[in-house]
Amino acid sequence: MKHSDKLELLGEVPDRVTRTSSTYARYLAGVVALLFAFSAAFSVWATAGRDHFGAIRAAHGPTWYQDLGGDAVTEIQDQDLFFHQIGSSISHLKQADVVIVGSSLVGFAVDGEVARKRLQRYGLKFYNLSFVGISSGEFTRRIAERFGIHPKLWIINADDGGGGGHFFGDSVQRSFSGDVKTIAATMHGTLFAWHEVVRRNLRWRVEYIFKTWLHSNALERPDRVIIPRFYRNAENGDSDMTSFPRYLASENPPVAIKPRAECHASEKVAEIARRFVATVGGRVVLTLVPNTYYCEQQARELAQALGVDLVLTGKIDYSSWDGGGHLDRKGRERFTDDLITALERLPILPELAAHQSPQTQ
Repeated sequence: MKHSDKLELLGEVPDRVTRTSSTYARYLAGVVALLFAFSAAFSVWATAGRDHFGAIRAAHGPTWYQDLGGDAVTEIQDQDLFFHQIGSSISHLKQADVVIVGSSLVGFAVDGEVARKRLQRYGLKFYNLSFVGISSGEFTRRIAERFGIHPKLWIINADDGGGGGHFFGDSVQRSFSGDVKTIAATMHGTLFAWHEVVRRNLRWRVEYIFKTWLHSNALERPDRVIIPRFYRNAENGDSDMTSFPRYLASENPPVAIKPRAECHASEKVAEIARRFVATVGGRVVLTLVPNTYYCEQQARELAQALGVDLVLTGKIDYSSWDGGGHLDRKGRERFTDDLITALERLPILPELAAHQSPQTQ
């Protein structure tokens, strides 16, 4: 038996084996370091100048992100972003003094830039906490409770959707084109929420590349329905709706309001409204965005039951791209300006401004 063989039997490793192991270890360490560097570089790219990992930016700035997309299956980002505090939306929301809540009617009706400029003179920060596809305010109430959102003033759009989904409802459902489901963000944890956010961003990027290729090769079907994408600003909750059909048109008709019989506020709705107000705290006013099922009577009864003001613009002829109450750009700017003017008829804005600390003014 050779001497080296005896050493191996005794558990002693020859130098050549040691050198091979050392080389392999350095090689493995190099691969791991390279993968780590690649992952770090990718993470930096995926988050640099973006609100959250992989966010698809709009041209407006780094806090804007694509919120809605998907041709085959429509999906939205903000439900996970807000409910699981992904990105900067919640941190900005916590700094807001005036927060408006509601469904897509509010998303289309309120212009963040107009509101910012009008409220700037009072030193008040504004946030639009509306959610497209969600009529009930229960989801909003849970977010406020979950993260301790307590602005100085809540503006609540007291819309009943024609009796088919009041803001003061107790459901946590979302609806896109008749597809009604429980809001998934309320049923899974934060880790899975991160997975879903990244998955949507990757999916939308791939879809965009595929559609661009089809269009450039004249293979796109002319009858294919393209889902309008829109972007949202984490800084103030504003939305860019310019991809919706006729949104930018200058001659859209006003909202078509259907005549309605008496529409009283039920005790159940009033009770849910009281719970909402008790959860969110602060001062509250109600408003009503003109829409097909506009009912001022019910909103007034709710305001009376809550002991708060109902702030109406005094107008209902705002232009709408779909006729049902989703305002176009012109209607949106008019409504926002009129709403702030209506608020200024109350003493509430000067009172809030008077209680601002020197640091926030």
